[in-house]
Amino acid sequence: MKPQSTKTDGSQPGFKLNMQIIADALEERSDRIGYYATEDPCILEDVKIFSKNKVLKKKYVYILSADHVDETLADHSGIPFIIIGRTDTALLPKDCPIIQVLEGGSYVEIFDLVQETFEKYKKWDWDLQKALVSEKPLDEVLLASMEIFRNPMFIHDSNFFILSCPKHDQRMLHWETDPRTGRKMTPMSTINDFKLDTEYLEGLVKKEPVIFSADQRGYRILYVNLWCHGKYEGRILVDEIQDIIRPGDLYAMEYLGKLIEMCIQTKTLFWMGIEDEMEQFFSDLLCEKIQDKHQIHDHLQLLNWQLHDRYLCLRIITEQKGYSLVSSSATLGQIDAQLSCGHAFLYENSIIAIVNLSYGKTTPQKILKELAIILREGLLKIGVSSEISNFLLLPKAYQQARIALDLGRMSDSMYWYYYFEDYMLEYMIDCAIKDVPIQLLCVSALYKLQDYDKENNTELYQTLFIFLRLERNLLKTSSELFIHRSTLSYRLKRISKITGIDLDDPRERLRLLVSFYMLEGNDF
Repeated sequence: MKPQSTKTDGSQPGFKLNMQIIADALEERSDRIGYYATEDPCILEDVKIFSKNKVLKKKYVYILSADHVDETLADHSGIPFIIIGRTDTALLPKDCPIIQVLEGGSYVEIFDLVQETFEKYKKWDWDLQKALVSEKPLDEVLLASMEIFRNPMFIHDSNFFILSCPKHDQRMLHWETDPRTGRKMTPMSTINDFKLDTEYLEGLVKKEPVIFSADQRGYRILYVNLWCHGKYEGRILVDEIQDIIRPGDLYAMEYLGKLIEMCIQTKTLFWMGIEDEMEQFFSDLLCEKIQDKHQIHDHLQLLNWQLHDRYLCLRIITEQKGYSLVSSSATLGQIDAQLSCGHAFLYENSIIAIVNLSYGKTTPQKILKELAIILREGLLKIGVSSEISNFLLLPKAYQQARIALDLGRMSDSMYWYYYFEDYMLEYMIDCAIKDVPIQLLCVSALYKLQDYDKENNTELYQTLFIFLRLERNLLKTSSELFIHRSTLSYRLKRISKITGIDLDDPRERLRLLVSFYMLEGNDF
């Protein structure tokens, strides 16, 4: 059967029952019942004893004995009733959902059983809310639900990897271990069978709970597909091994599916379910432990990213004293929640964020703008890599972000973000002077100018530096030096004669500027 919508009347959040779920509970106790309903929405919050003097509400189910059924009930359109005993139900409006207990327990026993059923599902809903904020939310969600569905449960993603199966029954399908990722997954032989199974293929597009026949596995399977923004993300499944699947289970499964879908849309549940594995993957990737491209491909599929999307790596640290691990984790959660197109994690005493710019159709500048409030309030500093168009280059992008952060904090401590491209020259010079002393890297002609200035009390060295820094603009250079243009022209001719430098050669000018920078240690 196809369950009707679990939407409620808005009076109270959470799961609500319908008459089908109550009918299942009565039948489970071996009561002989009749169940009649043209509409049976999940809006019931509690059970009440019927009284003719009270105003009836559709959010309650009312219990009454067959003796109280008469023509006066015709005024109670849409009200759900449980009638104890045999009577003519035609006296009630046709749109009233009705359960008629034909044989079974006493009035009090029936009331107690229905009340216990409401309490059972209220407790389930509360346990689900607690499970969603636990360390292992997917496992806890299924553990909380097994009493409701009375059978083993599991969740797999769109690639058949098992995200959760807290209690595996020997009669269930046995998982295989994927050799590339080490993750449990549906056996490939079963996956190949699904590809040819019409019933399975038709079920892939279903938005409501479905019962898969016993033809393939030897037992029925209740499942609901999980969707996020129209994309199939995976499935929750209940194997009919320990107890029969009842019609009311489909309503509970629909609610459970919607609850998990809400979490998928904000990344909270699926990310929490695979968080440890994903964090380990990124950590191993950045320290270049992962060489298997198939493993990288599998994780990209999980993220719904492409190998040649545009990527950005951010490294974030704090300047705040007494910053604890708890504070860091809280900040991490804020940043990760803000990055709809990325993933943040702790690595090497910092927060690392990998951002897919293509997926989010965004830019580095927009990303920093989104994070600005979090970063400023937390006294955080951030190093920003260059954009890369190959996911395999992320380890190098991380190095860029680390370098930008280190160099930026030394030279521009008042800023809170540092782009690698702004510090590229400093990095190249730092790399160069590790192997060759500065004195041997600089243009030797500059030393001639320094010696000449000392001997003759001139300023030719400084004149050349400012002239090159201002891109050979005579007016700006003479103004900054507070000299006449004719004096500047004289000095430039003198510089050329002393050093033999050709200032019309762009390569020569570049070498001179880099040399000036190394010698002066100042930005320009």
